Amino acid sequence: MSRSSARRAQVEPLPVLVAVAVVCLAVGAFATVRADVLPVAASDAPTEEVLADAVDAASPPDDVVVEPARLTASVVPAGYEANVTLTAGNREWTIGERPPPEAARASQRVPVRLADDRTRPGRLAVEVWS
Repeated sequence: MSRSSARRAQVEPLPVLVAVAVVCLAVGAFATVRADVLPVAASDAPTEEVLADAVDAASPPDDVVVEPARLTASVVPAGYEANVTLTAGNREWTIGERPPPEAARASQRVPVRLADDRTRPGRLAVEVWS
């Protein structure tokens, strides 16, 4: 093995550090620009909390079955608006204003009581915006 082969493919440390710093700055600049372009209101909305509160409000005490008559949109924190929709089979119940396209969404499968003796699988969905 010749002496020159021991130094092959080696790079000086200073240019490598400069290259890594340039890549880090470029990624940071990209992230900053992207954060300014994307809307933040939808991601800041407390959709999971509103969904959990809507399920609790629509269920009688000590029961897990959702009743359409108990559906409410009053579980929304101050400064936000919401639309709550319950679907079961081909039936749908909606409470609240019509949501804008950028509203944050969350949903959960729930059992729905359609009558005293009829319970069907359904989905409770919330859309929250400010």
